[in-house]
Amino acid sequence: MYGSGHDEENRVSPQPVSGTRERSALDQPVSLFEHAQTLHRLAPDGPLPNGGRPFPDGDDPPRVPYRERKLALTAVVSEFIADPALSARDLHDRCIRLTFTSRDASQVLQDIVPAPSARLLAAARWLTRNGTDRRAVLVGLGLLAGGADHRDVPLIRMIGLLCFADQLAVEALARIPAAEHDLIWLAERSRGYARISAVRALAENPDPQVRRWVLSTPRELLSSELARQIAEGHELADSLSRTTADDELWDGAGNLLLAMTSTRNYQSEISRYGQARDAYERWITGAEHRTPSLDRACLLTMVAEDLLTGPAALVTGETRTDLADKAYAVLGSQPWIVVLDHCARSGDPIEARRAAWVADARTRDRGPGSRFAIRVVVPDPNPAGFPQVEARIMIDGMPAVAAAFDKGPAEEPESLINSGRLRATGEPKEVRLAEAYCTEGCCGGLYVTIVRQGPEVVWKDWRSSMRGDPPQEVRFDAAEYDREIARAEQDHGWEWPARTVARLVADQLREDPDILGRWDCAPGWCTAWLKDLDTVRLTFSHPAHRDSFDDPHVQFGLVAKVQDQDPESVAASIVESMRNNDPKSIAEMIGGSNDGADRLGLVYRKPSRW
Repeated sequence: MYGSGHDEENRVSPQPVSGTRERSALDQPVSLFEHAQTLHRLAPDGPLPNGGRPFPDGDDPPRVPYRERKLALTAVVSEFIADPALSARDLHDRCIRLTFTSRDASQVLQDIVPAPSARLLAAARWLTRNGTDRRAVLVGLGLLAGGADHRDVPLIRMIGLLCFADQLAVEALARIPAAEHDLIWLAERSRGYARISAVRALAENPDPQVRRWVLSTPRELLSSELARQIAEGHELADSLSRTTADDELWDGAGNLLLAMTSTRNYQSEISRYGQARDAYERWITGAEHRTPSLDRACLLTMVAEDLLTGPAALVTGETRTDLADKAYAVLGSQPWIVVLDHCARSGDPIEARRAAWVADARTRDRGPGSRFAIRVVVPDPNPAGFPQVEARIMIDGMPAVAAAFDKGPAEEPESLINSGRLRATGEPKEVRLAEAYCTEGCCGGLYVTIVRQGPEVVWKDWRSSMRGDPPQEVRFDAAEYDREIARAEQDHGWEWPARTVARLVADQLREDPDILGRWDCAPGWCTAWLKDLDTVRLTFSHPAHRDSFDDPHVQFGLVAKVQDQDPESVAASIVESMRNNDPKSIAEMIGGSNDGADRLGLVYRKPSRW
């Protein structure tokens, strides 16, 4: 945690504003600043419990359309700016009649507020310090942004501990010279989005302590673009070549390399990072000098997999296999094996699981295979973030999806392999190989048409939302292609028990539609997530068929724990239960039309496990 010279937050005094009506201590509501102070005294070294909720100003305001919110806030603030007779109290009382968000306040105030004046800054300080309503405080913070100075830091830090104000407080601190460590102090106690904003603001800061803090950003908070911005601002490749490169720098660099290959937040950025190849080579070379640990072993494993089957292969070219081999050689050296063996025997299930995952990746067959190959890639089974299993298609040793589509990961194996969609017949069929991170309806997907033509299987007519020419037509020997498809469909070695249960249940529901059909239900999806590794999740909808989109419907969800049970027995039990009992009676309602449950004669039950 970072500290500063502003720990005596209660020394902040309200800024006087002419015309402010005085209230007695008895009828003055508790200000949100005072509320934050009280909670901070109880939790001085970390974030406020529940972000400071419940707030003393009561319930959240009702929802109002954005345009209406913006116009109302613009009118109130514009009136205050134009009329010098209005006091900060007047502005406060007008704000509490509005409905708007933190983002609304930031956008509106940036658009309409002129250069900060003494009157505006005085009003901003008064609202932030004395505001008894969240909306008034947000306007105060918004007016402070860009005009605040170092005397405002304690005030901004304290009010920023309340979750509704963290983002605007971070924006205000980021614009105050020499407030970097105060910004870090607040970011470490704030929600992920506010911390991301702080990291973005400090990405190119030259202060060594700040740079190390930026590098320590958890990977699940890093978008690909932000990771590239940090790598460029920190001259990552050059830093890795220096003899002073230490474990902390190496760890941060590995996280940045992985984040830049991710398609979270819309697209992979590794191909846009000009020093990517040098960074990979220097990072892998430095691995043998690192202190062995489970986290570093997982970093090495993920980067090695990316070099072989992911976006990293595109920027490292001919060196990719040599670099991956070096990474696996480090993992196979005696010091690292000792650490991994110890972790594999840990009583912590996540630690043991991750160690086993590294060992499996290190010993897995990585042979080149035929021109066409399928590699199921299971990421680090660490529950942080939302890791996704991918069925990566390799053509001539290069990843087809990464080469043609940078907006989303390859499809999951259940969608591509278990479904039989990759099988080639004489009838052409279009298959989706990847979907954009934000869904296909937003940013598209990657498709190819597969058809068997005599002794060959042809992949042609590629289409996607990417600019530029699509991939060329590719032809494979049909016999080799069929063997690889058969191998992939029979290979379930990558699964963990809950994922096996999900596959078995999904297969049964597909083979016997009457299991759910007898209850007027249709199957949805069935899977197990890495972040919730021992849990199977199944969805279905009622009614099974609708005549129109407007007809009422409800989506249900079932959750089952697997843990140390036999997967086949668990799957059989789930299926048998749905055969004999209406699953609607025990499943949770997780979606559908707003009034669907009522119109279908069902009693709505709020979900608790979804």
